[in-house]
Amino acid sequence: MKLTGVMLKSATVRILVLAVILAANSASAQYAQERAQTIPADPRMIVIPARSLQEISNDIDNATADKQLALNRNIQAVNRLNEIEFAIETRELSIRDINRRKDDAGNINHDSEEASLKIEAKANKEAIDLLKRVKDLRKAEIEVAKAEEEHADMTIRVFQMESELQSKRIEYNWLSMSSVGDLTQNTAHQVLRGLEVNLLKLQQDLAKETQEVASKQKDVVGRRMKLHEAQLKFGK
Repeated sequence: MKLTGVMLKSATVRILVLAVILAANSASAQYAQERAQTIPADPRMIVIPARSLQEISNDIDNATADKQLALNRNIQAVNRLNEIEFAIETRELSIRDINRRKDDAGNINHDSEEASLKIEAKANKEAIDLLKRVKDLRKAEIEVAKAEEEHADMTIRVFQMESELQSKRIEYNWLSMSSVGDLTQNTAHQVLRGLEVNLLKLQQDLAKETQEVASKQKDVVGRRMKLHEAQLKFGK
């Protein structure tokens, strides 16, 4: 009788253990199904494609180099502007000197010299008009360089945000395979979505700024073409 009681207790324990295992498997299956509903299984449904951190880091380096080039172009454009302003000032001084000499020639009836000075003054005025157009071009070049620098800055911010997103994705994938609680995983999921929204907004701003830079660059090219035509006419 004692042996039979022990056997019954052992059978009962095995039944309870089996029930616990079945319940755990059922709960795991249900949890996996719920997770599958919240995470897109199809990689084609991912809005922002995954990229390696090394690839993004290379893009940041390239954008940083572009920023330095824009800074250099800005410095060069400022130097050229200063040169043009000095040239204009020099020409204006020459015109004042020519006017003074022309008045002196008129007072002593040197008609031929006065006529020559008039031609010289006219040539200097035409040169000043051309130099002023160059001055406007240099100012536009400075504006482009500044816009390119700001564009490079925003590009760097976009790639930095993308790097943060990819890092969090790696962390989130690790959490999905670990035994952390639902609260931790849900928090990570919200962080990912927030980073994606921020990145998309930055990309939108960058696209708009890219168009503005392109517009300024187009304006500079147009100014250069008109200036080139004016130089050809001035040289005739």
